Amino acid sequence: MNMSLRTSLLAIPAATLLLNTGAHAIIVLGNGEVLNLASLMSMNDRRVQINDKIFNFESFTSSTFDTTQMSIIGFVSLNTNQYGLYNVGFDITGPLGDATPGDNVIHEANLQYTVEVEQSWYDRGVRLCDAQMVFNGNSYGGGSYAAVDETIFDLDGNQYLGELEVFHVQNSEAIIQLVDAVDFCDLYGTTGYRAFEVNKNMKFLANGIDGVASCSFIRQEFSQVPAPGALALLGVAGVLGARRRR
Repeated sequence: MNMSLRTSLLAIPAATLLLNTGAHAIIVLGNGEVLNLASLMSMNDRRVQINDKIFNFESFTSSTFDTTQMSIIGFVSLNTNQYGLYNVGFDITGPLGDATPGDNVIHEANLQYTVEVEQSWYDRGVRLCDAQMVFNGNSYGGGSYAAVDETIFDLDGNQYLGELEVFHVQNSEAIIQLVDAVDFCDLYGTTGYRAFEVNKNMKFLANGIDGVASCSFIRQEFSQVPAPGALALLGVAGVLGARRRR
């Protein structure tokens, strides 16, 4: 791949585009590295690897938001859990919100993607368990709101697992939930999952000409655990993860 094409795909050159066999490619993002959303969605293969997770961005639909002004940023937690494994995910950033207050039109976007444990780490026993979402949504004026909700499925079993929602709503008083999380392993008494299918819906309404409904940051992260009997295989997971973050 020539340098001009590689540069057009990535917001900063630190991100790496790896070519696999055939015509397929995968973009590797480190913690804090940036990828333009419009460039990503223009690709045939929209897979992004962040640490030991692979995200496949299947679709982004919106009649109001400009993906050229939006970015996907790699996220790896600063600390590991008790198993030496990091939380891994991504941030969506950009001018999300209702830019035409008072017109009673909901500004909306939908992102559908999958997240899976990279095969070599899955073979060593890493499993998905927890999903968490946080955003900096803000609203002003009665009837205004900023909200993000998502539905999560077990990709392999095609089984509905649950929903997450964050919101900032103005009624007679503000109703605010900026963080939501669920542990599916605990909820269903399982030992973890290989992959999730996620459907994320973002909605903003600025009610009245002085209304406000905005957001510039949505973080998605996933925690993980070792499968039973896999602790010995993951004895150096923390060390390897730390090296990747340098």
